[in-house]
Amino acid sequence: MPSTAPSTATEPQEARRTVRFAIPAYNEAASIEDLIARIGEVSRGQNWDCEIVIVDDGSSDETGDLARASSASCAPVVVLRNEPNQGLGRTIRRALKEASERSGPGDVIVTLDADLTQDPGDVPAMLAKLDEGYDVVIASRYRKGSAVEGLSTFRRMLSYGASALVLAVRPVRGVRDYSCGFRVYRADVIREGFERYGDDFVSEAGFGCMVEIAERLRPYASFAEVPFVLHYGAKRKASAIKVLPTIGAYFRVIRTVAAAQRSLVPTITLALAFLAIAAGALAQLLLRQGAQGLAGESFTTTLADALHNPAVTRGLVLYALSSVVWIGVLSRLELAVAYPLSASGYAFIVALTFLAGEPVSATRWFGVGLIVLGVMLVGWLGLAPQKGRS
Repeated sequence: MPSTAPSTATEPQEARRTVRFAIPAYNEAASIEDLIARIGEVSRGQNWDCEIVIVDDGSSDETGDLARASSASCAPVVVLRNEPNQGLGRTIRRALKEASERSGPGDVIVTLDADLTQDPGDVPAMLAKLDEGYDVVIASRYRKGSAVEGLSTFRRMLSYGASALVLAVRPVRGVRDYSCGFRVYRADVIREGFERYGDDFVSEAGFGCMVEIAERLRPYASFAEVPFVLHYGAKRKASAIKVLPTIGAYFRVIRTVAAAQRSLVPTITLALAFLAIAAGALAQLLLRQGAQGLAGESFTTTLADALHNPAVTRGLVLYALSSVVWIGVLSRLELAVAYPLSASGYAFIVALTFLAGEPVSATRWFGVGLIVLGVMLVGWLGLAPQKGRS
């Protein structure tokens, strides 16, 4: 008869997770104590090993002193100070570097604003997404279930427009919200960023730094997003962000980082993709030319006449070549690149038809318009988000 007495064997203990918060702060004396208390509350509830790294960016108030005083009662706090003020980009770079150097294997780094607009209570949901295999998880204002409280309609529309433009120019798979600084990173991914780029990992001084970080991580990290509520009305001081200069910074960052990463572009693969598109477009023109005048008495005679037409046979050979090359291309490119390339093939065909003097219906031009819209939205929709590394 099996014993009902409790087992005396030692139960395996689940490993405690180490979560390190990296927070830039500038004149946040009105909110820093409450933020640290909230982080401590969430960490205790989740049974995390927690540490907070705050970089005081030359504050003229008591931000640093209040943060140090909060350490004993809430969570271990490390306070670094920039002197003088150096801007968000250099401050978040220092916070990430310090946090990554203090982290071990399996640790995670959380970045968020110090102004209480982003609730640390959302971090468990972000970590759950990280556990699915992603390297970076962003708290997004543009996912179902998200909300923005206390932000004017004008500022909200400018924010949407900036993200949409970045997505159209250089989308990162799985990302819609590029400017939000509320993120969870695997510590080893951040360390790799500093090993690859040094201080150029974050070279942008202002608010464009969040776009730059995503661009730097793009070649080797996978991204996902979770919805959250941005409590903009909880800010206890006026916003320092200047919208139009920040949008300009986004494109400056994209241009700079893209130029630096040109060596990573699969040149041969892209050349083959354009070859496949051109071959497919030419094949369609040859088939359209060969189909003119075909009116056999039956399907069999029409097919026989078509196969004896040089234009048709050349078109079929080109289509076969285009298909084989394109299958190879798709195996080497991610969706954010492959979709615009493949969709552009149709637009190319329509353009060639128009240049050849053939009439192009309004329906076909409408199709081209939809393709352009689809290319712009492919990153926004986050199609087929990439899984993380095992």
